[in-house]
Amino acid sequence: MSAEPGTVSTPNPSTPIIGVIGPPCSGKSTVARHLESLGGVWLNADEIAKSQLSDSAVIGELKSLFGDSIQMADGSLSRSRLADLVFGDDEASHARLRQLEGILHPRTRKILQSEIAKAKSERRPFVILDVPLLLESGYRDTCDEVWCLQVNPDRHQQLLASRGWNTEELERRNARQWSWQQKQSASTRVISNNGTEEELRRLVESELASVLQSK
Repeated sequence: MSAEPGTVSTPNPSTPIIGVIGPPCSGKSTVARHLESLGGVWLNADEIAKSQLSDSAVIGELKSLFGDSIQMADGSLSRSRLADLVFGDDEASHARLRQLEGILHPRTRKILQSEIAKAKSERRPFVILDVPLLLESGYRDTCDEVWCLQVNPDRHQQLLASRGWNTEELERRNARQWSWQQKQSASTRVISNNGTEEELRRLVESELASVLQSK
């Protein structure tokens, strides 16, 4: 059977797992979305974790930790009230965030492992693994490759400003993770995003072809 137009296929039965990382506003979602359009399976850990917040068992666990106020009258979770509890700058908020992560992360990891196994059993061309703090969270061994997005400082500031980010917010987030120099050293490929979006897409296609040819 021939491949559908716009997809990348390979006769090799292996399914490479490509982890994609990058600083905020560096083009990671653009890369993941384009890879998905080329036939890959995009596994977005953030979206999977958010979907767990509709699960009645998860809501029950969160109520036992944070009280009844986080539940709406219809039984659903008030995400705004939960956010108020876990996203403050004080230590109590940090502790509650760790509790929330302790509930969501194991479930998310289990779903990711299941989806990866499914992609492999279906012999999909490749998987894009999109996990915040991928290296710090122990997903490196899951990946055959890790692609790290790189943007020059001036361009990065422009991209951050376009999203309403400021330097303080970036520094706060970076404090929880490895330096980007460390991440680039631990990555298989560094993908430069200092040109147009079309140039980035062409670069991604070239790198992907190299990955699939080597498998």
